[in-house]
Amino acid sequence: MQFSGVKAVTLAFLSAILLNACSTLSGGGFDGGSGDFAAGSRLSYNLSGGDRSALADAFLSAMETGAETPWRGRNANGAVTPGDYSLSNLKADPRERLILARSDIDIARRMETDLGLYALTSNSNVRTGPGTTYKIATMLPSGAGVEVVGRVVGAPWMLVSHEGRIAGYIHENLMIKAPGTELELAGGPHRRPILCREFIQRVEVYGEVDAWTGGACNDGAGWRLAAEPEPLAEDYVDDELMGL
Repeated sequence: MQFSGVKAVTLAFLSAILLNACSTLSGGGFDGGSGDFAAGSRLSYNLSGGDRSALADAFLSAMETGAETPWRGRNANGAVTPGDYSLSNLKADPRERLILARSDIDIARRMETDLGLYALTSNSNVRTGPGTTYKIATMLPSGAGVEVVGRVVGAPWMLVSHEGRIAGYIHENLMIKAPGTELELAGGPHRRPILCREFIQRVEVYGEVDAWTGGACNDGAGWRLAAEPEPLAEDYVDDELMGL
């Protein structure tokens, strides 16, 4: 089965899904086992052990590389199309996800979370990690508003979101609480960010086709399914994914 003919349509649909940066993890944690990446499909029970192994290899590759990854087992074939990286465990609802602007942002530190709106007091370098030795990801002008989603515990660096995406780190001396928010309580519990990614999956087994969306997260123990899977509309499966 070839997927190139539907790749543009699939990616466009995925982009629409990812516009909602407030996707949630169900149940406050991970739902699927680390090896059952077909758990969201009505055809999952038809997959052999070899099919599941081929899917698992493709799924993990897609999560790490960000590339659409086809797979083929003995009885089934399919493809995994990953979305952007996002972070969870930073907001008041730890399941809420924030999209990363770039994949090289250092998220290894524990943080005081969800500090709220700030304004920059000067032109500010936004760095990929909490220190001047990290490379500059971008620069934001004086007066720009940012949402601080985390302050590194034991270091004066803020992880900030700008225009709906996590941009990187800014030194805390370069910002003040945004006017009108000074009296609001700021600062949540200490948490470590969790790396997540949405995806679209497609599987064909014994002539039947299914497609669904979901999410996976990696808390340091490997990628596991996280979000409740959502089946794609039947006409999308029949028309778009079949390339008609």
